[in-house]
Amino acid sequence: MRTSNTERRHVAPDRPTSSSWVRDNFIVGNVLGSGTFGNVYEIKCRREPGTSYAMKELARNNLPRFIAMELRILQRFGGAHNIMRIHAAHRERDRVFIVMDYFEHTSTKEIIASITVPEILDYMKNLLDALRYLHGKGIIHRDVKPSNFLYNRSKHKYCLIDFGLCEEISDRQSSRKLIKSHHGIGERNALKSLKVSDQNRKICENNEARRGVKRKACDCYGLPRVCDICTKRPRLHVNKAGTPGFRAPEVLLKYRHQTSLVDIWSAGITFLSLLCRKHPVMRPNDDYEAIGQMAIIFGSEPIEHLAQKNDSILLASWDFPGLDMVKFVNAIRNGSYFMI
Repeated sequence: MRTSNTERRHVAPDRPTSSSWVRDNFIVGNVLGSGTFGNVYEIKCRREPGTSYAMKELARNNLPRFIAMELRILQRFGGAHNIMRIHAAHRERDRVFIVMDYFEHTSTKEIIASITVPEILDYMKNLLDALRYLHGKGIIHRDVKPSNFLYNRSKHKYCLIDFGLCEEISDRQSSRKLIKSHHGIGERNALKSLKVSDQNRKICENNEARRGVKRKACDCYGLPRVCDICTKRPRLHVNKAGTPGFRAPEVLLKYRHQTSLVDIWSAGITFLSLLCRKHPVMRPNDDYEAIGQMAIIFGSEPIEHLAQKNDSILLASWDFPGLDMVKFVNAIRNGSYFMI
């Protein structure tokens, strides 16, 4: 499982061995990693001491729907097409434990620093295979990034992890209508089962007609304020899950009809990170900065049209044509930013 040492403030403070279920069934080893969703430990089953597993203790402040989603995805799809395999799950009061395969892997830092082009191609082939499988099952991962796609360099094996932010989508609605599932996780290895319920910027140079951007009937169009008409518009309730720097433009712009293409964007940014040997390529402080960085790299016009399609307005004074990606990658790899 994950080895990145990210923020620890959400991690449950108790050792897993304070749980009688864990203590009775497993020998707990070292911490493999930690993150917003919890801690991951190397463990051995007392009945099979020769085999190592990874046990994830989910942070106690995780929403039940995130816990239920991760369990549902692992139980239904784990073990196929580079998806992490689950062996057991257990809930003890407010604590949740998930036992999975122990997947030895190379650190993200090492991969970024030394991965070769043939390795990148194989890495992306396997990542896209995992995403194609999930998307074919009606699942959007929503947090695709290098640290969530593990790579065992010596064995050339891969594993997609962290499914708490996933969404299930209806095939009939062509990835547009979210649905809820109420399947619990079955028993594994004779252990007690767990069932968890769940800126279109203004174009300052009179480019509206040329670009096809229509003005909206309000008093604040193109101005740094919000009028009464806009404040009375219904609030958009859209999914904005994901990691800054990897979220797709439609996520940042609160596009109402997001599809599995948000994962493909994130996979593309992962590809770009590997090519540039820089992780992450974009490091925005907020959504507005993220949109600006996208506009600089990929061009502002496509983002404007996406915002227009979503009846949004981006207020900005820039007009970027986008960068030559070959020159961009070579400049970042060589540290010659001035060449961009």
